Amino acid sequence: MKKRLLFLLAALLLVVSACGTTEEPTETEVENEEGVNQEEEQEEVLPEEVNDDGFEHSVGDVIENEGGKFTLISRASDIETQETGPIIFNISQVNTSTGDLKGDLASFLEKDFINYIQIDMEVENTSEENITFFPAQATITTNTGEQLESDMWLSEHIDGEFIGAVKKSGSQFFILEKSVAEDIEWVRIIIGAPMNADWENVGEKIDFTVNLK
Repeated sequence: MKKRLLFLLAALLLVVSACGTTEEPTETEVENEEGVNQEEEQEEVLPEEVNDDGFEHSVGDVIENEGGKFTLISRASDIETQETGPIIFNISQVNTSTGDLKGDLASFLEKDFINYIQIDMEVENTSEENITFFPAQATITTNTGEQLESDMWLSEHIDGEFIGAVKKSGSQFFILEKSVAEDIEWVRIIIGAPMNADWENVGEKIDFTVNLK
């Protein structure tokens, strides 16, 4: 288990994620020594500078960590929200990247180099009913003719049981087997329809295509 957690931690470091906004500190009428110290502490934890699109890294950037050296090849982030039955399915980004692996991650995957697709997804059940929906079991196809499912070891777990009005999110990684990241022009995403407690469909399956820049 400890070994597996190390691999998952290394994988999570690959995530090129969007950054949230930070709130301004509350102003005080009297600036005492304690207030100054609090201001200094807040300045120390400000996030790194972000781009206009809300991401820390741009296409072409190289991110290096203990798992290896990763190059961001392409990204799509302006993606239309999908709705089916009570489910709202949103993708904050799809990107293609390469990974020059090292250490435990290279040993675990038994590869020194990978091309992969990362999909960051957010799912919301808008009803009070229990809904079964499996976003982490998405199947993707590409313009290069590949059909893939997410790598269960690298991807974040998104449980398919939505108990009432809840939200879930996570990043899914799809390792390309016959293609290189530079050749991916579009990704088609297919997910089975949501179901109620009686295993009856309460919406249509999700099936749409994301074009990459």
